[in-house]
Amino acid sequence: MNTANVLIVDDEKVIRHVCQLSLEKAGYHLELAEHGMQAIELLHAGREFDIILTDLKMPALDGMALLKTVKRDYPHIEVVIMTGFATIESAIDAMKLGAYDFILKPLKTDQIRMVVNKCSEKIRLSQENVALRRANAKLRELKVMKEKFIAITSHELRTPVSHLRGYLNIITDQAFETLGEHDKKECQRVMHNAVADLEQIVTNMFDILRLEHDAEFLKKEDASLNEIVGEVVQEFQLVARERRLRISRQEFLKEYEVYADRVKVKGMIAELAQNAVKYTPDGGRIDFFMGEEENFYVVNLQDTGVGIAEGELGRIFEKFYEVQNTDYHSTSKRSFMGGGLGLGLSLARAIAEAHGGGIRVSSELNKGSLFQILLPKKWE
Repeated sequence: MNTANVLIVDDEKVIRHVCQLSLEKAGYHLELAEHGMQAIELLHAGREFDIILTDLKMPALDGMALLKTVKRDYPHIEVVIMTGFATIESAIDAMKLGAYDFILKPLKTDQIRMVVNKCSEKIRLSQENVALRRANAKLRELKVMKEKFIAITSHELRTPVSHLRGYLNIITDQAFETLGEHDKKECQRVMHNAVADLEQIVTNMFDILRLEHDAEFLKKEDASLNEIVGEVVQEFQLVARERRLRISRQEFLKEYEVYADRVKVKGMIAELAQNAVKYTPDGGRIDFFMGEEENFYVVNLQDTGVGIAEGELGRIFEKFYEVQNTDYHSTSKRSFMGGGLGLGLSLARAIAEAHGGGIRVSSELNKGSLFQILLPKKWE
């Protein structure tokens, strides 16, 4: 009996069923996904897989994109490509990118088992080394995350706490009564903003934990992406004027209706907009435009910012991750390259995945980035 965990990814129910029947008899532990985005969601949720069998042509995220993501972020997982004769060249290209093998359609049960058995044997032989490498990587990751958490929170928490302490000393001092009305209101404003910043930090950390473990946390209702995107664009116009940024949205061609937590979806889009503001130089552009793919609506956010290096793309959604060195962290929600707690993109991805969607990103250094939010269409 085999103990390997196998994920089957194919948009055809028949193909998934054939693979399932073939491998269950051999004792493999199986999970099924209808497309690459769903497979990524399972990986982000912490599901452990040894082997992924994936089709090449799928909606939302195809097999080649899934392969690249897996080999970048989960290199210990072996990927087997399922393909027809018409796309055999693509399968060969996939082998060059790190796929273990490919299986030609129409599928044969003995062929499926043979390839997966060979792959499982390879994994078994290197299992001890993989486990040690994984444990060491996890320890390094935890150490780095701890250092980032300490470095960043020392700024993010210290700033509002220092404001509160300083202004509390002022308002409890007898000299406070001698201040003018404008100065008193300024004290109140600073303290109010400090409390709001602390509350936002706690709320974001709480939301990430809840969204990653409890999808029922969402309060779903009929919601219009047209209205939500329009509100976000409007709310960022002030900072746009201050930074000489052009923030706009393309004219909507139709009504984009979703069944979702309106507040969370708006917060997710606003987080990505704020991220674009931070990393787009003064005078740049940030554009929203809508699209759709199969059963998903796509909210596209394109900027002309500093871009993200290829090696960083798999890390930007990590908690407490910042592109710039944390030693030079500076708190700001508006200024160019201004720092934050490093939870915004993590929270955005958690919200998208909790709705059954996801976030894709492509970028080029010094030219800009494209973030794409995929949300399931509302079905009557």
